[in-house]
Amino acid sequence: AVVSTQSTGGVDAQRSLRAANVFVKRCGPLGAEVCKNIVLSGVNSLTILDTRVVQDKHSATNFLIRTSTGKSFAETCVPNLQILNPLVKVDYVSEDLAEDTIKQYSVVCITDGSKTEYEKMNELCRNHGVTFLATNTWGMTGFMFQDCGEKYKYIAEKPKIARGKASEKPDTKRRKVEDSSEYEERLAHFTQYNKMAPLSSLKHSSPAVLIAHGMLNEVPDLSGHCKTMCQKLGGKEVPDELIRNVSGELVPICAIVGGIVSQEIIKIVSKKDDPIVNSFYYDGFSGAGIIENFKCCEFKK
Repeated sequence: AVVSTQSTGGVDAQRSLRAANVFVKRCGPLGAEVCKNIVLSGVNSLTILDTRVVQDKHSATNFLIRTSTGKSFAETCVPNLQILNPLVKVDYVSEDLAEDTIKQYSVVCITDGSKTEYEKMNELCRNHGVTFLATNTWGMTGFMFQDCGEKYKYIAEKPKIARGKASEKPDTKRRKVEDSSEYEERLAHFTQYNKMAPLSSLKHSSPAVLIAHGMLNEVPDLSGHCKTMCQKLGGKEVPDELIRNVSGELVPICAIVGGIVSQEIIKIVSKKDDPIVNSFYYDGFSGAGIIENFKCCEFKK
């Protein structure tokens, strides 16, 4: 269905963005990137949970921390985030989300979490109709998963129609493009984190997917895991550089992955443009970003 004009894609999306309340857990190098972009986008509020105590070493990888404060990450980062956009309400909490507190948020984003934590929080979000995102970085590898519900409705700009004379060659002649500002309704289907099909169901995969899968499942031998899965999937061999550097937090990788995550949050709350369905992986060694749709294991295509 056509949803009309440019105002629908612009004004309504901005209104939805302005009313959004976002919750982010952990404000490390990755979480700081997400929080910064969310505040600059102009949401209604951002709430942070991170009770870890700031130390001097943290200022080397987190631009929201300048020196040791003796306070928590959240308490330290909030004032520096507030400066970026006084129109956004930035605050922090000391307790995790529960049945009686999650309803006030539009989106919940957990950074640097574990598989168990993601499964538990995703279930809570699903039960209350709240969008859930999970994201990690391991050295040069990045990961994001999101669940916007079983049926997620949004709008996207209709493809523009190119026209030109039949005799014109597309690769040598310019083609005129009709100026269309119409938007159409679309529907996306998401699955929960704990109901995704197994990795072996993929026909092909990438090194970043294999590393993320191994790290989230806490396999004892990551190198062996990657080699085994490469043989099963027929995918690319995982470079040793990616495996050797999984323990560090690299600021450039956090910036890239954090940018993707915050972009998805903005699209979700504004209900505009195609979302990633449902996982994103970043391979810093090759510079490639990969989208994988792990469909629900209850359905076989």
